Amino acid sequence: MGLLITDVVTQFGAYYLNQGQNLSRLYQLLRSATTTESMFTPVNTDDTLWRAAKTLFSRVVQPFQKAFTPLAGVTFVPVAIEQFKMKVDAQEYPDELEASWLGFLDGADIDRKAWPFVRWYVEVYLIPQIKQDIELNEIYQGVYVAPTAGTPGAAGTSMNGLKKTINGHITAGRITPITTGALQITTPETLVDQFEAFADGIHKDYWNIPMMLGCSESAQRAFLRGQERKYGKNTAGGELGNRINNTNITVVGLPSHRTTEKIWCTPVGNAIMLRKRMQNQTAVQVENVDRLLKFFTDFSMGIGFIIPEIVFTNDRDLV
Repeated sequence: MGLLITDVVTQFGAYYLNQGQNLSRLYQLLRSATTTESMFTPVNTDDTLWRAAKTLFSRVVQPFQKAFTPLAGVTFVPVAIEQFKMKVDAQEYPDELEASWLGFLDGADIDRKAWPFVRWYVEVYLIPQIKQDIELNEIYQGVYVAPTAGTPGAAGTSMNGLKKTINGHITAGRITPITTGALQITTPETLVDQFEAFADGIHKDYWNIPMMLGCSESAQRAFLRGQERKYGKNTAGGELGNRINNTNITVVGLPSHRTTEKIWCTPVGNAIMLRKRMQNQTAVQVENVDRLLKFFTDFSMGIGFIIPEIVFTNDRDLV
């Protein structure tokens, strides 16, 4: 898209006048943290398709008799998690800044890679934007679409995110949603009841397993308010906070979930994030062609579940 400095030129003039301005005068809106990645166990791998298998065991104990009556059996159910390669491409003519208030980002060197603009552009813009794009567009909302040759891909098409992954396992019959109905975010105490009912709907074998429940930030805030109104600030001498009462489940608000009503949880270690060249999220190659600066990097990632059957989710946002 290039540098858009029209408003700066209109306001401050098409010339550079040194009035002591520097990087501290450039302000930006806050960016979303990459909170959702904390829900996954990282797996560094070169595999574009990571394969594993779930093992199912039949019962083995039976009444005694002299005859040999074999009963034991093991079934293996395959699971595959895909990893997606994604990239960042950008280019700018920093000379456009020279005759403007932003001229302090230029430099005296012929080599434009040495100008202050480059470090600011990479550290303040590109690297934080990579993390925000993954959080808000890809890790939950993403649905992979193969790119059209020579055309930048649309937001949310770089990988298959959580929603598509969970819903795909529901369609395949490997995850059975727990019915909650529409989340009552505007009536927080009712929302707490819904979260408690959801926790009670989890298979009892997993009631004592610590889990983090992912939801929208709005749902988390409403849950906290409802929990405080329902139980007070302290219960049995301890702060409930984000933990669903009398469970090992902690509610985590995730920026990636935006306004979704989908909630989900799974034992730690079952949700994994495949990663390759992840150091490139904070390392950008800079090249210059004549006076044009080009910035680029690439890395791979993918998310999924080793055993989909122990992913617990509700009946919302299934499309």
